[in-house]
Amino acid sequence: MNRREYIKNITLLLGYSVSTTSMMQLISSCKNQSHIDWKPVFFNADQASLISDIAETILPETKTPGAKSLGVPQLIDLLYAELLNEEDKKNILEGLNSFEKECQQKYNQSFCNLTQEQKELFLTEQDKLSPKFPISMWGINLEPHPLPITFYRRIKSMVLMSYFTSEKIGKEILVYDPVPGNYIGCIALDNKNSFTD
Repeated sequence: MNRREYIKNITLLLGYSVSTTSMMQLISSCKNQSHIDWKPVFFNADQASLISDIAETILPETKTPGAKSLGVPQLIDLLYAELLNEEDKKNILEGLNSFEKECQQKYNQSFCNLTQEQKELFLTEQDKLSPKFPISMWGINLEPHPLPITFYRRIKSMVLMSYFTSEKIGKEILVYDPVPGNYIGCIALDNKNSFTD
C-alpha cells in the first residue's frame, strides 16, 4: 500500500468514526429528550418539557397518579401566563435558564437527559440550597430580612399546589370530607326527623 492510499484509508476511517459518534449522540439525545403532547402558552416547547420533567421528578407516577398524568405542567404554564406580571415572568424564565445552566455545568447535559437517579439527586441538592418561604401572616412577612425565593422553591411550590388541589387527588386520594356536613337551607319547623336525614 502506498502513502496516498494509506492517507485516504485513514481519512475515511476517521470520517466514519466521527459520523458514527455524531449519529449515536443525535439518536440518544432524541430518545432521552422529553416531548410534550400539549401546546404551551407561556413557556416554549423546550422550557415546557423541562418543567414537565421537574414536576414528574418531584411527584412521579406510582400507585397514585404522577404530575404529568394530572396535567400539572399545563396548569403551571397557564397560571404563569395569566397571573404573573412582566417582572415575575422575566424572573421565572431567568430562573429556569439558570437552573438548566447549573445542570449542564454539573452533568454536562440537560436535565431532561439525566437518568432518574441524577434528576432526583440534582433536585435534592437544589432543595437543600434553596431557602424556605419566609414566615408570613395575612400576606405580611414576619421576618425582617427574608432571603430571596429561588426558582426551584417557587416551581416546587407550584407543582405541589397544582397537584394537591386537583379534583382527582382531592376526591380519590385525599378523600375530602366537608365539615360540618351538608347544608340544609329550608326545613319545616314541624318536621322532627329533618335533622336525621
